[in-house]
Parts: sequence; C-alpha cells; structure tokens
Amino acid sequence: MNTAKTIFGEIQPGDWVIATGNNDYRYLIGTVLEINKLGTPEHAAETSNDTDSIHVDFTAFDYPPERIKEIEEHFSILNYEETYINAIPLDDVIMAPDMLIRITHLGEAEITRMGNLRHNCEAFCACFPGGGELHNAKHAELTERVYKNLTDYHMNLMGFGKQEIIDMAGKIIAMSDAHCYLTMYNRYTDDELDFFLQFQNPLEIVADEWYERKSDLDDMSYTMDYINGSRDDYLLEYPLMDTAEPVPVDAPNIEKADEPAEKPKQTLAEKLQAAVEKAKAQETNNNHKSHKREERE
Repeated sequence: MNTAKTIFGEIQPGDWVIATGNNDYRYLIGTVLEINKLGTPEHAAETSNDTDSIHVDFTAFDYPPERIKEIEEHFSILNYEETYINAIPLDDVIMAPDMLIRITHLGEAEITRMGNLRHNCEAFCACFPGGGELHNAKHAELTERVYKNLTDYHMNLMGFGKQEIIDMAGKIIAMSDAHCYLTMYNRYTDDELDFFLQFQNPLEIVADEWYERKSDLDDMSYTMDYINGSRDDYLLEYPLMDTAEPVPVDAPNIEKADEPAEKPKQTLAEKLQAAVEKAKAQETNNNHKSHKREERE
C-alpha cells in the first residue's frame, strides 16, 4: 500500500486527515483516496508538482449547517463571488504532503468534535509547527501597508477629472485586483515577505506587472472559452435586446420547409401595454360580475 511521509507523520489511503492552514482547503477534514508517488506515470499525468500527490475526499465528513456556512464564506472570498457548498469540488482534491495532518488515531468522537467548528480545527493545527495559518507579524505588516497603499491611491484619484479617471480605468482595476490578491493570499514564504516589505508601495509593484500582463489579449481567450461553454447561464442572467432571440447552444442547423411565418415578436413596450390592457379588461369583467351578483341578490 502506498504511503506518504509528511512533516506531521506518515499517511496512507483510508486515513482521516485535516488540511493545515497553509492552503485554500484549510481546516477541512476528509479521507485519503489514493497516493500517487512523485516520479510515477500516474503522478506525471495529473500534476507538475514536485511532491507526492495525495487525493483527499473532503466530503467524507458530515459537516453541520454552521460549519457549511463557514466553508461557503471562505470559498466565496476565494472565488470573488457567492459560492455554495455543492458547487465546490471537494470530493477529490490533490494535496501536497505538507498540507495534511493524519488524525485517524484521534477516534470518531474527537474527529467529529473538531470538524463541527473551524475554531476547533484551527486550534488543533496550531499545535504543530507549520500547521497554522501564515498570519505572522510580517504578513500582518504587509497587509496593513498594502491597505494604506490602496487608500492613498484612491485619495490621489480625487484630484483627477472625469475623463482622466476613465482613461486610467485599467490601472485602477489592476490596483484593486492586486490589493485583493495580496491581502487574501496566505502562502507567502519569509523570503517573499522580506522582499515586499523593503518597498514603500508593494501594491504598485504587483499592480503594474498585472496591468502589463492584462494588456496581452491572448489571456482573454480563457474568458471567451468559459463564456462560450456557459451560454445558457448568460441568457438567463443578463438582459437581452428587446428584439433578440436566445440562440440555442449547439442547436442543429435544420431547414424547415413550408412552415407558416412566425408572428412578429412583441417589443417590451408592446408587452407592457398588452399587460395593462389585459388587467383593465379583467377589472371590468370582475366589476360586471359583481354588479350582476348584486342584482340577483
């Protein structure tokens, strides 16, 4: 049976594990599905990581509603949009050995107690060197400085005219994107922190490089691929032109002969007018019925 050595001990398929605080799946509990060793064909086929690949099912634990809410809030921040538990792929997550602590030996009752609250998981992981989140003093200092950088930038924008603000839109967005990344990314090394803390404005360094990268429109192809693969969702979520007809996704191009001409589509104004007239007619009809009822009585 494959095993993987971690700084927290050895784990194997079937073990209960908890994710440490140094990754996006921090403090989730699950079971090990399989381990693909570094250097094997299976490992090379699924990842370029330079460590063993440990597949974990984080849905194996039955989280209570309170914990599910915590998980959804965490992934909503990571995804920059509201995210629900059933939309998060947790059933087969590839983890590195330094991201997991074996907890099988704790027993069912203790595993359940820990998994019911994030605080319990966090307290357990904090007992292991490197098991907690990397929110050390340097990280806190970087977060505070980056926040001040963005605040100063926004204050400086107040001195520009409307057209100048429009012309600077790309840089403004880049500054905001860089701020979100730098304040939510939790896997800095000490070397990275030392580097960024040398600068008065580390936010501007990241924003400038991100802005330059975004000018390469080849990167837009990923966005276009996603939109084209999710057309039905956009047809439901975004307003259409009054005369627009939704285009079916992957609809076959079949010519139909001898079909009666379709009635012209109503505009939004025509639909509203028709609804008003229908409501008036209904009200008149109701009044007429009420009058007849009174005469019979």
